Amino acid sequence: MPNPGYSGPDDPRLVEVREAMKIHKTAAAAARALGLPSTTFDTRLAAARKWQEADPAIAEAAKAGGLETPANLSHFWKIVKDEDGNGYSLFVKNPDTGAEQDLKDVVRGAISDALEGTKPKLQIRDVAGGDHLLIIDLADVHFMKLCVETETGYSYSREEAIHRVVSGTEALLQSAKGFGIGRVLFVLGNDILHVDNASKTTTSGTPQDTEGSVYQGWRDAFQALKYAIEECAKVAEVDLIFCPSNHDWVLGWTLAQGLSAYFAGHPHVHSSDYAISERHRKYYRYGRNLIGLSHGDGAKEEQLYSLMVTEAAGHVGEARNRYWLLHHVHHKQRKRRGPDVFLSEKDHIGMTSIHTGHTSTEAHCHVEYVRSPSPPDGWHDRNGYVNRQGVECFLFHAGDGMKARFSEWF
Repeated sequence: MPNPGYSGPDDPRLVEVREAMKIHKTAAAAARALGLPSTTFDTRLAAARKWQEADPAIAEAAKAGGLETPANLSHFWKIVKDEDGNGYSLFVKNPDTGAEQDLKDVVRGAISDALEGTKPKLQIRDVAGGDHLLIIDLADVHFMKLCVETETGYSYSREEAIHRVVSGTEALLQSAKGFGIGRVLFVLGNDILHVDNASKTTTSGTPQDTEGSVYQGWRDAFQALKYAIEECAKVAEVDLIFCPSNHDWVLGWTLAQGLSAYFAGHPHVHSSDYAISERHRKYYRYGRNLIGLSHGDGAKEEQLYSLMVTEAAGHVGEARNRYWLLHHVHHKQRKRRGPDVFLSEKDHIGMTSIHTGHTSTEAHCHVEYVRSPSPPDGWHDRNGYVNRQGVECFLFHAGDGMKARFSEWF
């Protein structure tokens, strides 16, 4: 039965949403036109559709196809074949009542719910600015990932993912704030979400162990990252940059776009079309430092320096210090790449090895894989991919390059 709070199909609230759908075609656009939260609009639309009789054109087509006409018929699909398997497939849909909700409507609705009644807060700075860049790189958080302790020895849930983003950011800022931070580069993306659709698979279609719906995961990530960025804005000017990734190529992009839109009016949080685009490799210049960022699942390491020289040609000559920050593998690897490759740090199961020494020639660039706060799920545990869990930040001097790194362990 429809919601008893409505008087019937002619209730003004239900008539209003039906008319808005005819004009604006999508639920998101209609809700915006009426000034209603998406949840309120969806509730009214569902009630209106329950009272609605079948569209006459749909009913006529259904009868022609040999189907009876139940109330509220919005679409049907009939397949007719002869003994040899030849035939036709007929799909009929009413654009007013049978329109499917596409991705952009889902995202807009989620953003509307997340932002309802909120706006960016301007906070008083805790410390004076300095000449250091702090890169906050919360890599491979995998919101919605499910790890069961009896299976893997680790527990990971929606609540734990939020905790590690929030408390991890607070701890990193506390560790670095005494160094005089003039700017923060906040890295978005990098498998922030474990899946890319409501079917709970990665972008390529691989099923994953998950907790909660994709909509809950999206909102969890949005709220946690919003808080983390606001904390950074208390310390220094913040630039946002986004790295697309293999688990959530589409939804990760929508999350970055949503956060960029949310902070558009904030005087201390900045983004650009380039920084938040779907471009796989991005570059950031700070003084004599040129920093490349990528998820790490694309171009091979040996290609990165040549790609930097080509794609950031206008900056390479003035950048004495060249770095790549990569992700994807969930554990630390730090290298100096030139004609020779020198591995200076690597996480192993239960230990981290540090190697001292120098390459035979000056390094062309430094390559570093960033640790992940998310533990191994069942598949990774069975195959021995067990990572030390933590979040990291990196401190750069405008002239001297990377001066320090800080980790918060879980």
